[in-house]
Amino acid sequence: MDIVANFFNVFYNESLPTPIFDIDDYIIQSMPNEFVVLFLSVNENNIDLYSKSESFVKLYSYFVEVESNPINLDSIKTIQYHILRLVKILNAKELKPHVLRLNTSEIISNQHARNLTNFFMQSSFQIQKASNTEQKEVNLKSLVEELDDILKRLYELKLQESIYVKLRKICENIQNHKFSIGITGVLSAGKSTFLNALLGKEVLGSSTIPETANLTILRYDTREHARVHFWNTSQWEELRKAGQYDKSLQAFVKDSESIFGDKLHSFITNETKTEEIDINQLDCYTSANHESKMCNLVKEVELFTNLKFLQNGVEIVDTPGLDDPITKREEITRSYIEDCDLLIHVMNASCVATQVDIDFILESLLENNISRLLVVLTRIDLISQRDLEQSLEYTKTSLVAQLKKAHYDGDIDSIIDRIDFIPTASFLALLHKTGREQEALDKGFTLDKTGIINVEQYLDKMLIGENSLKQKDILYLAYRGFLKIMESVRDDMYLQSKILNSSEQDLEKMIDELKEENDNLLSQLDLKNQELDSKKNELQDFLLSLQNFVNKSLKSEQDRLKGRIFDEAIYEYAKGNTPSQQRIIEILESGFSDCFSDLSRDYKYRLSRKVAQILLDEFDIKQPHIVFHAPKEQIAKSLGILVDSIPHLVSSHSKGKEHELSIKLDSKFQESFKIFGDVISHKNKEIEDKFLEYFSKISDLQSNVLKEQIAKKEEILNNTIEQRKNIYTQEMRDSIANKQKEINEVLRELSYITQVLK
Repeated sequence: MDIVANFFNVFYNESLPTPIFDIDDYIIQSMPNEFVVLFLSVNENNIDLYSKSESFVKLYSYFVEVESNPINLDSIKTIQYHILRLVKILNAKELKPHVLRLNTSEIISNQHARNLTNFFMQSSFQIQKASNTEQKEVNLKSLVEELDDILKRLYELKLQESIYVKLRKICENIQNHKFSIGITGVLSAGKSTFLNALLGKEVLGSSTIPETANLTILRYDTREHARVHFWNTSQWEELRKAGQYDKSLQAFVKDSESIFGDKLHSFITNETKTEEIDINQLDCYTSANHESKMCNLVKEVELFTNLKFLQNGVEIVDTPGLDDPITKREEITRSYIEDCDLLIHVMNASCVATQVDIDFILESLLENNISRLLVVLTRIDLISQRDLEQSLEYTKTSLVAQLKKAHYDGDIDSIIDRIDFIPTASFLALLHKTGREQEALDKGFTLDKTGIINVEQYLDKMLIGENSLKQKDILYLAYRGFLKIMESVRDDMYLQSKILNSSEQDLEKMIDELKEENDNLLSQLDLKNQELDSKKNELQDFLLSLQNFVNKSLKSEQDRLKGRIFDEAIYEYAKGNTPSQQRIIEILESGFSDCFSDLSRDYKYRLSRKVAQILLDEFDIKQPHIVFHAPKEQIAKSLGILVDSIPHLVSSHSKGKEHELSIKLDSKFQESFKIFGDVISHKNKEIEDKFLEYFSKISDLQSNVLKEQIAKKEEILNNTIEQRKNIYTQEMRDSIANKQKEINEVLRELSYITQVLK
């Protein structure tokens, strides 16, 4: 049953009334929920009580002239009728608390309160049910066309050009939006083979050993070609310095400089060098297995190809392994990932859920604000169905365990629910798509069984298709943008109409009210700035407590590791032996990495929770993106200090000199662990600076918005008063009234579609 009809059936036991007067929709739409409930609570049993209330009579007068339409049941029914016509715009669930307040004040009876509450809850359910049904049926492509039609209708109203500029920009953003898909995984996970299968063409080299040595960005172009970007001089120098404490990185730099000799500087230049290359040369620059080793000098590659999958603004970022020993390359990878619309994390089904995998998945969901993440398990043709199921279960169990270990206090199930898992046999899928399907069929795999079709359907649903969730989000933002602009236009036109049609006496009153409203706006600005100051203090207090937590944890880990070394030395001294330097190094290396990895994980989870609490969603200002990764270079440096000194210290002491050894061990461990403490200190300062800048921008925006509101109202007031001095004809009145009517119709449509898309 229609909600309006249901109301009059429940409370009056009659059909829809015939309205005896019209009410401007703007008045109803701007009503607070408290007043909505107040009018809907009136009936034949309490109308006399309401009629005697001066405040209610004043509210009643906003709808209709009291003298021509005194308060009676028919007039109340007319107001109720018009309110309920807009129930799809109102949030019925928010009305319930006001019913309880009226009941507590003994204005309405217990029975009447229960009836109203039940009505609102049932209405909410009906609206939600209708919205869900319509949402399933809505065609997003048709909504793009509908938005264009709305813009054409608004052009007929001849509004200010500045309004059309804003509306056109929103429409352009829909057409120009790009979709970025990040492909990640550890070395040898099978990323390149999976991506080739997805694209249906062997675009990237693949082998059983690590292949992709740098970042590759795939974009659409009718002409196939590639562009390579080399390291510049300063970046290469950073690699060299970091290699002092990282043996893998040190070997990488030395080998590269040895291979290229004097030619190195023709590629590594002060300004980043870029070269256009033929697509057939690609493996020379991207493959770690190519004899030229050119990939060592390349920071990233852009690959342009005419694959249909990449049309309509889709780009794919194929990354090196997350456990890449070249940390600078990993930094570049992570900076791209921050702006990806969707992440696909590839794992070998036979060895899933490494610590690197688990850390990355949790970072993506907790820190990068990724709403969903697709985990692709590759090479399922090499394991049994039972092993595959065990791999999936192990991955989920590991994620839950790490969240608990990091004392994550959110909804763990909701985190897991945001991850989708799709098993694939990528190589066999590639065979199907490149004319070698018989080889895959001989192994018992149809194209559908390879899992690649499931991946394509997932991408179509989530990201790329005309009715994808991503397209829905884009349209929601567009309709909401239109709605906000047109609500402002409606308010301005309502003020203009009110000024033009008021008497001289009412005009003076309106001017006073406008000044009072402007003063209230300035008072609101002070309150909002106080809220920002409170958040600043909250952040600073948190960062201080976080630094104390890190320092305390470092001291505990330092004492633990130093204790293991000291106990080992004492044990060997007691037997008259010199402790083995190799054994000391093994203890250091095994205890050191885990110590900092665990602390880094705990630090970033605490940080991500706090950042989520203090971010403000209502402002169109880019939010600070805060991430923290275990600082590999600093950890290598810290370990290097200990490995270079501790074994010698232990072997140069003996029984009877334990106290002297303990003091020297303390000194070296403090020097080593201080490096990590300084990293955290610098990170905290960076976070504080970013948020202070963020809050400052919000403060400026709030101030500018309110000042613009005040200036606009004063401009409307002055221009309209000037217009009053001229001849104001009935034709002009009709023109404004027609514009208001059309704007209200547009607003109803925008509000409805925005709710459907929400």
